[in-house]
Formats: sequence, C-alpha cells, structure tokens
Amino acid sequence: MYLDFFGLHRHPFRITPEDDFIYMSQQHSRAYVYMSSAIWSSEGFVVISGEIGSGKTTLLKKTIRSLEGDLKLLNISYTNLESRDLFGLILRKAGLKVEDDSKVAMLFQITEYLERMAAAGTPVVLTIDEAQNLTRENLEDIRMLTGMESMGGPSMRVILLGQPELKGAVTAIPQLSQRVKLFFHLEGLTLSETAEYIDYRLLVSGHGGNKLFDDDTVREIHKLSKGIPRLINKLCDGMMMCAYAEDRPFIDPHDLKSIRKDLLGEDVASEPRRPAPRKAAERTSNRPSSPASDFAGATSALNRIADALERLDARMAKVFPEENDAQQDNVTPMGNVKPLSPNRK
Repeated sequence: MYLDFFGLHRHPFRITPEDDFIYMSQQHSRAYVYMSSAIWSSEGFVVISGEIGSGKTTLLKKTIRSLEGDLKLLNISYTNLESRDLFGLILRKAGLKVEDDSKVAMLFQITEYLERMAAAGTPVVLTIDEAQNLTRENLEDIRMLTGMESMGGPSMRVILLGQPELKGAVTAIPQLSQRVKLFFHLEGLTLSETAEYIDYRLLVSGHGGNKLFDDDTVREIHKLSKGIPRLINKLCDGMMMCAYAEDRPFIDPHDLKSIRKDLLGEDVASEPRRPAPRKAAERTSNRPSSPASDFAGATSALNRIADALERLDARMAKVFPEENDAQQDNVTPMGNVKPLSPNRK
C-alpha cells in the first residue's frame, strides 16, 4: 500500500520468511555455517534453537536454496505427529510409496532406502523445522535412524530447528544428545544489528533516499522487539503505514506509542504506569479520575488508527474515482443505500 509512496518496489517488512531478505548477523552466519557443515559432514547432526521469529525458518530456506551437489534432502515442516507418522512422512519425502503402514515395516523400508543411497554415495539429509513439537518417541526414532551406519559413517545427516525448549527435549535423551555434534541458540539482534537490519531490508526493497528510522526510533524498536526480527518487521511496517496514511515522508517515533499494543498484543494492565505531570488545578484536587477519562485514555490508540484508516479511504477514493462515484450514486443524503431500479442489473 505504501510502496510507491516511499519509492519501494518490494514490501520491506513482511513477517513471512523470505530468504533473499535475510540479514546475516554474526550469529546467523555461524548458524548457517553449522547447518551447511552438517549437510556435508559424515557425522552431521546439528540442533538450532531460537525464539519465535528469530530467523530459523528463513535460515533453513537459505540453506536449502544454496544446496549444490548430489544429495537427497528430506525437509519436514509439519511436526504435530503421532508415533508412526514420522516414518510415513520420511518415506513420502523420499519419494517412496508406503508399502505397509506398520511402524516396523516402514522402518525396514527406510533402512533399505538408506542403504541404497549410501551404496550410491548420495548423502541423505533430514531437516525438521518446528522440531520442539516432536514427541519423545519421535526423537527416539530419529536417534535410531542416525545410529544406522554405512561404510562412510551414519546413513543420515540431521538438522533440527525449533524454539528454546527443543534443546531441553534433546538433552533429556542422553543417547540422542551424545550424537548431536553442535547445539546453537539464536539470540535477538543487538541494537547496532537492529539498525543495520532495518536499513538492509529497506535497501533490498529499493529505498535509496534519506534514512527513514532515526537512532532514537531504532532504539525504541529494539527495546520493544528485543531484537527479534519478526517483531522488528511488525513495528516498522506499522510505522510506515501511519506515515503513509498521514501523507508524510518521514517516520514519527511517537507512532510507536499508538500502535505498539495493537501490534504486539501487550497487556495494558501489566505495564508499569508512570504518573503524568498534572496541571496546577489538578494538584489541588484529590478526586479520583472519572470513568470517562479512563475510557478516553484507553481508546486513544484506536482513535488514531481509525483516523489513519479514514485518511486511507480518502486516498483510495482519489486512486479509484469511478468506483467511488458509483458508490455515491447509490447513497441517499441520510447515508442509506438506494434500492436498485427494477430494470437495473
């Protein structure tokens, strides 16, 4: 909606993973190297954990897109699985028809597949995103598969990605934990990395003008988002939307106060409130605030967003005048829609 207004050719702050937008911080670069090494190492088994929105899935997409050479990738992103579902999913990802859906039969079928691939010299790599949802039995099955040996070492290389609890789930199974070559946890971006991240995404999107987000604004964004890329995207997108709606080519840091609760879902009651300076007349009164004033304060953010939406409607009316005129033709002075005439289709 605001792309042309800011001279952009792509949306800079989408919350869906886009690997060509990924900002490779030092820790993301390390995680990328560890994942790549797991693919080509004969004993590759890496566990990557991180908070929601820290960039795990985006890193995996980048890793997969950069793969070259003769290998077989089995990528699993749906992990709400029951006991035998994992084996069936692995077989389907390998391009094999499940001959018998009993767990033992599928295990033998996977074993034969791994032996064939090992004999052909083709590495098999199993990548599982959102692996924190795997059951203990699923993890035990993965341990069993990684324990299968060929002449060149384990028959299957594994990359598990998930939220922080994944590491605890893996380490709770000593036989599995001992097979993991590397554990790595993605933290939030630092303040300087947050500034570089915002500028990088704008640059990739085609922005070549002045710096949109000043240092104070970036500092507040970092504080609210804790450096989590997905939350940074939400806040930046909201602020650019406000600027577009108000027809101003700059970002106003005060917009964060209006939109943060709606974008981040913060609980107003849980926030420590700082007493606002009162006027002289107010200082002489000990009367509690009225319900009306409390309600006005609680709805100020909604009013600001409503105003922005009204300005957006006005902009859309200018862009599509014919449609707007057509709508006006069917509206009476009282705001009611006119009934269509019998011969009008």
